[in-house]
Formats: sequence, C-alpha cells, structure tokens
Amino acid sequence: MKDGDVFQKTDLGREEIKSQSLGILPREARTLLIMIDGKRTYQSYFDTLDRSKMFADFGGVAPLFELLLGLECVEIVGADNAASQMSTAPQASAADQSQASSSERNIETEFDRTFNDKGLNKMAALGKKSISSIFKARLSGASYETIKSELANYIEKNAPPVEAWGYLLSLEQCADSSQLLSLVKEIQSTSSSNLSRGMNDFIKKIQR
Repeated sequence: MKDGDVFQKTDLGREEIKSQSLGILPREARTLLIMIDGKRTYQSYFDTLDRSKMFADFGGVAPLFELLLGLECVEIVGADNAASQMSTAPQASAADQSQASSSERNIETEFDRTFNDKGLNKMAALGKKSISSIFKARLSGASYETIKSELANYIEKNAPPVEAWGYLLSLEQCADSSQLLSLVKEIQSTSSSNLSRGMNDFIKKIQR
C-alpha cells in the first residue's frame, strides 16, 4: 500500500456492513470498513486513526487494511479515476481545509470516547468468534439483526458522512432492544430532518 492510495468499499464490503454476511470480521476491521469513504488517502487514515486505542491494540490500521483487501471488502480506486477526481474537484478554500481537519479530529475523538476502557480483546485470527454472535437476541415480530441492518443502511444513505460514522459506531455498541430503541430516539431528536423522519418506523418495529 502507498500513502496516497485511496480506498473504496466493494459491493461485498457494503453488504458486510448491512448484513454481516462474512461473519468473520473483527470489530476493528468492521469499524474501519464503515469509515472508508472512497475519498481519503491511506495516509489520512493512518495519521488520524493509527494511534487510537482501538486500532493500536490490533497493531494499527495497516494490518486491518490488508485484511479488508484480502477479503475483497475494499479496493484501491483506479489511478485514472483518482486523477480525474482531483482534476475536476474545485480548489478547497482555507475554511474548507480547516473544516476537514476539524472533522478528522472529531472522528478520532469519537473513536477514543467509544472504545477506550472497553477492555476489547485483540482478534487477529479469522477463525475467532464472530462479532455478530453478540446479536443473538430476537425482537418480537422481527429479528434484532434485521432491524439493526436496516437502520445501518438507512443511516448510511441519509446522514452526512461524519454524522453517519458516529451513529454507526453507536449502533455497533447496541447489545439489546432497549439500547437500540434509545439510539433511535436519540437520532430522532438530534439529527437532521432527512434522517430523523424515518425513525418513527424503526421505533414501531422495535416496540412490536
């Protein structure tokens, strides 16, 4: 991998986020997969996330990128495509650059707040117990995993990237229906109108 490489999710990677179809990804790898947006370079992820406690326990982000590449969950954006994007993109103003730097700091803070002091164990082998095993509880009328996957998909489509990352990270931490309901109500009360409008349907599904 090169510092300037830009990664994007493959169809398999997007499906993994929605349904945990592989069932073998460590939590750290799934979280990094959620973060990959097809715009930032490898160096950007390294500078922002490599020292975060969650990824430091796994040996940094480099082995996670290698894992995601090996499982074909991500791919490197073609050089021609990347060059085209750079040539057509407008020059960012100083304010835009400052906002981007602030967003990266916010992402790192979100990671540290979410995962520090959680006592996460390092998961280096693919054969280890899948993260999906913690989501075995079923809701009346609909499975917990189905609603969780639908909510993740809805958030990814309707929330701005930084806002979506925060909610998806919180969603990964939900262990039962009461926590899921609390998160949905939080999204309904604090998020943008496009995202909050769909929360009533999720509340009804959870409360069935």
